[in-house]
Amino acid sequence: MKEKTKNILAVLSAAFMSFVGILTETSLNVTFPTMMKQFNVALDTVQWTTTGYLLTIAIIMICSSYLNERFTAKQLFVVACGGFMVGSVISAFAPNFSILLLGRLISALGAGISTPLMFNLVTEIIPRDKWGVYMGIAGLVVAMAPTLGPAFGGITNFYLSWRWIFIFATIIALIVFIAGVLVIGKYHEQVKSDFDWLAFIILASAFITLTVGVNQISKGITNPLFWLLLIATTILILFFVKLSQKSTKKLLDLAVFKQKAFVWGALAYFLLQFNNIGISFVLPNYVQIVGHQNSLIGGLILLPGSIIAGLLNPYFGSLYDKKGAKLPLYLGGSFMMLGCLLFMIFGLNLSVLMIVIFYGIMMLGHRMSFSNTLAESLKVEKGELRADATAVYQTSQQLAGSVGTTILAVIISIWQKKPNITYSLGTAQGSQAAFIFTVIISLIIIFSDWKMFKAENNN
Repeated sequence: MKEKTKNILAVLSAAFMSFVGILTETSLNVTFPTMMKQFNVALDTVQWTTTGYLLTIAIIMICSSYLNERFTAKQLFVVACGGFMVGSVISAFAPNFSILLLGRLISALGAGISTPLMFNLVTEIIPRDKWGVYMGIAGLVVAMAPTLGPAFGGITNFYLSWRWIFIFATIIALIVFIAGVLVIGKYHEQVKSDFDWLAFIILASAFITLTVGVNQISKGITNPLFWLLLIATTILILFFVKLSQKSTKKLLDLAVFKQKAFVWGALAYFLLQFNNIGISFVLPNYVQIVGHQNSLIGGLILLPGSIIAGLLNPYFGSLYDKKGAKLPLYLGGSFMMLGCLLFMIFGLNLSVLMIVIFYGIMMLGHRMSFSNTLAESLKVEKGELRADATAVYQTSQQLAGSVGTTILAVIISIWQKKPNITYSLGTAQGSQAAFIFTVIISLIIIFSDWKMFKAENNN
């Protein structure tokens, strides 16, 4: 097998492992109404199967720069596949919600390791002038997971059971594992540096207090626990920064944040994923609770727009290589804002056709911007910092999904719990409030892109 072909297959193997991890995450959103009845839990509780999963991935991704130095790509790939399959089997046969959640947290090992591995492989073994295309191809594989996830979850739940989602995922992961170990190798010498456990625990604690704190909004903005957890998050992050500046051990090199363009790009990347995961959580629940459709329809509504936008992902990467970042980023941000705006305007009476069209517009914007924002930001970082920059981006991506799901679930939950209002109407009103929030986020994304380009010009 030619070295070039082997390298491409190595990237794709890591991408498909990420694919199956994201597939289960987005599949479950459709099954929430079924799980709520089966386990007798509320929406803001059952969403922790997504929130907790994404939060764990974010915590694992903090270590990705260290793991990339300390272990070979093949070793990381084996652990990722093994952890995902073990967790999926536990989830498939979970007798209660707690065991299900435990299985999801173990499964997070798969996506937590494989996604940064995929992007590190692109920057390490693919020529620089082909980054945009291969980021797009790898992004297409990963993008197809949230594209197919809701439909896969809806069909599986409707005809079989949500438990079969994990059984099928385990089989796919096993096939990917067998293929991957044949092509993924060792691409650089390993560095046996000391891991900064204290800094890791502090930053992981900050992610947890932030996510749990945001979840407290459902009990009111005056809830003292909400403010206490946010203060704790701030203190933990400040402590982490101070400790990292003095530590000689390896976790994350904060030198990446010296580049203002990188910081603004990271913010845009975070918010793009916030809207993407948040809205893909809201819509399947909206169409089942408000529209009184079954889980099959709840899964299929996101499929058409996602497939069209996902298939265009390599083209958007090529557009970036040929025309630069401004066109795809500004246009992508505008499409996302338009989609969110349409959801906001018609939020109380969304038909299935409206959801299909509006979501398609929003996803077109997301796909146009997402991988290209990452590629543009990595340009400003030196080679030795790119693994750290990738770790920051992939961690922020998962944290964004976790926080996005939590915040939008909490917003909807506030309206659902209002007195003298039906559960269906409360869900519709809460969803409209959530869509208003995503419009604001979209405006901040466009502003962040502008600041990133401005910072690049000043360098």
